[in-house]
Amino acid sequence: MSTVDKGTWGEQLIASFFDSHFSRHFSFPNPKTKSNAQVADVLVWMNRLAILIEVKTRDEGTASIDDWARSRVQEATKQITTNYKRIKAGENINLHNQYYHTTLDCIGVTSIIGLVVLVHDEKSNFLPSNAVLDIYNGELPIHVISWNDLQQMTTEIDTVADFQYYLNDRFQYIKTADIPLDIELNVLGYYKIHSNKFPESATDFSAVSYWDIYRSTMSESISKRDSHNQLSSWIDKLEAAFSKPRRLFSGFPLGLYFSWELGGISRRERAYLGQKLDSVQDWFEQGHSSRRFAWLNGSTGNWFVFYFSKSEPSVIHDELFRLVQLKLIKEVNDAAFNYGAYGFGFQVSAKYPPQFLGLASAIIIGAEEVKGKYSKSDLEEAHRNFGPKGFQQKVRIEEFPE
Repeated sequence: MSTVDKGTWGEQLIASFFDSHFSRHFSFPNPKTKSNAQVADVLVWMNRLAILIEVKTRDEGTASIDDWARSRVQEATKQITTNYKRIKAGENINLHNQYYHTTLDCIGVTSIIGLVVLVHDEKSNFLPSNAVLDIYNGELPIHVISWNDLQQMTTEIDTVADFQYYLNDRFQYIKTADIPLDIELNVLGYYKIHSNKFPESATDFSAVSYWDIYRSTMSESISKRDSHNQLSSWIDKLEAAFSKPRRLFSGFPLGLYFSWELGGISRRERAYLGQKLDSVQDWFEQGHSSRRFAWLNGSTGNWFVFYFSKSEPSVIHDELFRLVQLKLIKEVNDAAFNYGAYGFGFQVSAKYPPQFLGLASAIIIGAEEVKGKYSKSDLEEAHRNFGPKGFQQKVRIEEFPE
């Protein structure tokens, strides 16, 4: 295999990894500017967040692993910095994957993270700051992680939201003390043992097997959590439902907005929401013909409105639209709400036992659509459907549930 072939193979490997473990809907390989300049090997775009990923694959040269890592970190850092400036300058950046062809909303992106993935076989404890002394001093957070570590981290981190939380916390630490290559699992083990926190001072993560300690001492808690996480498949499947919509909304594919909103939910949040959705089956088995509830997306501040009904899809769409309106009326009136609400309408079979027939309708409405446009009777209807002012059932999201 030639050097070029191996480099391409590495890029395809990481692109496939982000597709399968994070989201194939908002993961874009080889985005390019209007002048055909490549902006990243992979760009993950989740609404306000963009992750610029550069992949460097070990070739068959004579350089030692540390010398190779040094040169590749230097090269990748320059590329990410250049492309970060392209986004900040508002250049036209074209994105394409198997579902969507669009352009990056450079103005709307408010958080950018750089990630260098080194694909190599030999073990190395190279420090990225030895390649670029000021790598962590700029306004753009840049991380360097080996492929071997990245793929193993998915046992704990397998959503973009969780990955972003981890990288944000990680960057605060590496501004003080660097993290060498091939030790990330121990870092992650420490992070989990200490309730998702990094140490406040420089720590030798290779001195203690934090990962093994975490997996052994907390094995029962991890098993319970992972079992609970299986309920999150509800949200994973719902996110996958938005691969076809091509209609534009504010200039971008409508399906992307739903994928972003659902993609912004962490794994543990998905499990708790999935638990709520899982309870709907019992409701219908008790003889009810419809079910509705709302859920606040803690990561975006938007509301979800879920509606299940035995009605026909056209009726479900109309009823869902009204429910989303009513939820917004309540929040605008009672809490000066300024964001939006996403509605999901599901059809349930009329025959017993009831079965979910699939997603029948999906709606987005912004708060501005109802402000100053509702009556006293509308507000009363909203309160009847979603509870009086001040009413809100809160769910505590725990890493390790009892």
